[in-house]
Amino acid sequence: MKRLFIYIGIMLAMVSCNKSDNFEQSVLPADSGAVRLSITAPKSVESEAYNAMDNCAVRVYKYTDTTDENGEATRVKELIRLYKSVEALPSKLELLAGDYAVRVDAGTKAAASFTELSYHGESDFTVEAGIITPVKVDCKMLNSLVEVVFDPSVAKKLDVNSFADVCIGEEYDAAGVKEGKVSYLRYEQDGTGYFLMPEDATTLTWFFHGESSNTEIGTVEKSGKIENVAAATKYTLTFKYSKGLGGSLSFEVDVDTTEEIFNDKIAFSPDPTIKGIGFDPEQVQYVVSDNFTFNIAALADINQLTVTAEGTTYDILNGENNGINIVKNSAKNCDVTISPEFFATMNGGEHNLAFRVEDADGGQANVIVVFTTQGIISIEDVYDPWFNSANFQGVVLDSAATNVAIKYRTVGGEWNSLETTKSTEANIYSAYLEFGQGQSYEYALFVNDVLVGNTLSISTPVGVQIPNSDMESWAMDGKTWCPTADLKNALWDTGNGAISSYSSLIGQDNITYPKDETRPGSTGTKCAYMQSINAVIALAAGNLFIGDFIKTDGTGGVLDFGKPFNFTIRPKAVKLWMKSKCGTINKGDKASGPDLTKIFLCLCDRTEPYHINTNNKETLFDPRTSPNVVASAIYESTTSVSEWTEITIPIEYKDNTKPNYIVFTLTCSGYGDYFTGSTESEMYIDDIELVY
Repeated sequence: MKRLFIYIGIMLAMVSCNKSDNFEQSVLPADSGAVRLSITAPKSVESEAYNAMDNCAVRVYKYTDTTDENGEATRVKELIRLYKSVEALPSKLELLAGDYAVRVDAGTKAAASFTELSYHGESDFTVEAGIITPVKVDCKMLNSLVEVVFDPSVAKKLDVNSFADVCIGEEYDAAGVKEGKVSYLRYEQDGTGYFLMPEDATTLTWFFHGESSNTEIGTVEKSGKIENVAAATKYTLTFKYSKGLGGSLSFEVDVDTTEEIFNDKIAFSPDPTIKGIGFDPEQVQYVVSDNFTFNIAALADINQLTVTAEGTTYDILNGENNGINIVKNSAKNCDVTISPEFFATMNGGEHNLAFRVEDADGGQANVIVVFTTQGIISIEDVYDPWFNSANFQGVVLDSAATNVAIKYRTVGGEWNSLETTKSTEANIYSAYLEFGQGQSYEYALFVNDVLVGNTLSISTPVGVQIPNSDMESWAMDGKTWCPTADLKNALWDTGNGAISSYSSLIGQDNITYPKDETRPGSTGTKCAYMQSINAVIALAAGNLFIGDFIKTDGTGGVLDFGKPFNFTIRPKAVKLWMKSKCGTINKGDKASGPDLTKIFLCLCDRTEPYHINTNNKETLFDPRTSPNVVASAIYESTTSVSEWTEITIPIEYKDNTKPNYIVFTLTCSGYGDYFTGSTESEMYIDDIELVY
């Protein structure tokens, strides 16, 4: 367990003569020293809203060697200083050389609390004239921690009223809990509580109560103990409701003991100070036209003074920095002024300025001050290429400003104003834009048509297209046509493999193949042609799909639907050219009337293709109901299209998941999976395009 440390730095000065309120000019007796104390308050990892140092007492003791009434040598510990708050600590403390002790008590000593913690630590130290004496106090947490975790099975099975009580004591006292006579915490959800155990107590008891709307379960109650409870140790109670042997329901409680890690730190040190002159550095500062001046003071010569902003570190003591000026009042004290000029190159929004000071005695101070500047805020960290859009934000610090606009343009083009609204958050203006693909944009904030702050830029990616979407590349695998130039790495496939084993019986080797017939205006020479035929005992539907035909299985086929696909931005539609003939269904009994032209594109979130066997109807893919489909575009028609026609099919999204798989199927017989369709149906497809 990382422990809580208190660091006390004591600075002693070898001086003479009389006292003075000015520390640098103090004149003290030769056997005295000066102690300067400063403090930072602890904030618990478990309870960030609680500051134990709001209730703090610091005691300083002096050891004196003397003799008791029997003449025996003894050492007396005498309280010489008591500070009841952080604010009461003096900037300097004069002490005679000798032996001392310091004790720190922090926190409210609540017996049981979800927020309040208690700490204690003390250490001896010796003051030697003229020597800097570091003193470390190991300050330990006094509380024991109990974390309660409710397994999801509790909320599912005991859904009416469930809670767990944790009490200090050997037995659970229900009446004492009800009357408030017992120190306890009630957990109605996951959480961590803090218990301050009395000196004579070493046991915590717990009691669980749960009720179910299921009358077969009814009410469940269970209790137990945590024994030998130690401070600064975390005990985890996990409540789980599960089935035991024989199918009966049982209630399980796991008790896990772990040491809790805390990074709290209480520090007394002779470190330099960084203060704002006329403003509070802990508050956000707004950059308009005023300068910001900081006073930096130390008890020893300042050796290093830097400011870091936007990843750049500026050496204030030794360098010339635009917009940062230093006035050295002495070797131990200076004023640093930061002007609006320093922020002129920064974007709108919040910026952290990190001050770091080191003095000759090793003292350090680090302060981060947040400044807000006017102008457009960069969208670099929030722009998501998948959606290819952005919510712009701009900062205007003049509350009376009118005609505020966020504008954009393609590089070299004219500015376009977006619909800009003032957000509920003060000084923030917002606007929304959907970008085009593969463009370079600039965006900026204007007030009364005057540019405020920087002009920023962003380049958008190009949306990917499906390989061989123009249907120009084909290769022969034996007697079978395949829509690819590389048979080993084909994206597309067809149902040609389903008729290859009995092509001699039907006098045909392919139902999908290239034709030298293209749509008007095409730059290519080929298109994909599909026809449905009578394959002896069943219909063979002409089709084209992304995936792999694996093998025949009787009259059916085994195939894998879909392939991995790296989408860059979110497509809005799929566009293609086609012409089709919907013959009258004359094979199969799934449907009657005109045949069905069917096209569907699905964007999926998967790690493997959909495994289809047309003989097993439960494996068939349905773009509307199959799992892991993020978005789909579906076209179904029983009307023939006699001339080349461009159709656009919108892609409808179910959620915002980014897909990694693509499923695409085109067929002139939409009931082909059921061996139903027309032997007169055919379809031509050319120049498929994803629209962004």
